[in-house]
Amino acid sequence: MKADKGQNRAPAPDDRKASAPPRGRPATLSADAIVDTALKLLDAHPNEELSMARIARELSVSPPALYRYFATRTALRDAMSASVFAGFPDMPADRPWREQLLAWQNQVALLYERHHGVMMLMGWDDKLAGPWLKVQAPVLVLLHRIGFSKLSLVETASWFLAATVGLIRTYLAADSEALSRSDMVEFSEGLDHLTAGQQALVEETRTWIPSSDPARILNLGFEALVDGVARELTRLEK
Repeated sequence: MKADKGQNRAPAPDDRKASAPPRGRPATLSADAIVDTALKLLDAHPNEELSMARIARELSVSPPALYRYFATRTALRDAMSASVFAGFPDMPADRPWREQLLAWQNQVALLYERHHGVMMLMGWDDKLAGPWLKVQAPVLVLLHRIGFSKLSLVETASWFLAATVGLIRTYLAADSEALSRSDMVEFSEGLDHLTAGQQALVEETRTWIPSSDPARILNLGFEALVDGVARELTRLEK
């Protein structure tokens, strides 16, 4: 039996076009999609290296496809930082300066809760990221307005900003629920370095860690830092 003459014919040009698999980057790939995916990976694994290859795998594209949108990894980090810190609320200008500082601290804490990888977007290569610097600038302006200047402004702003971020890192940014309650949860091996009285006190303290409230501890820390600013201001006014 003869095969139909058209059975083995080569596909017509239109047939080839219709049956060929799509080439190049997916239609959904965009700068925003890359940034969103990178942020999700960073938030899920804040202590791991975030490479372009890993982001590309998550998007099911090749790494070169990402470089069409971001020429370097630094350029991508800049975009990620801008995305995370965009829309950071202004300080409540109608409130006393103490309340303004507390409001700023709590907004940074809320940002941390939304993006566990935010620390990596505050700066890199020994440089502050521009978007994070913009978030800090109102604190500097407020401290200057209430009386700090020159060296006192630099010193007060430095420890206030660094200590605020440090508190947040300790109580909100830990990977596990246990660690988020204290930076001293696992210290069994260290007990050998303590006296008997110190060991007993540490063991007693450990039993209360699960009952502690990280949010309350964080707020107490924030208030202590603002109190420190007030003390420095009083010292300058003497």
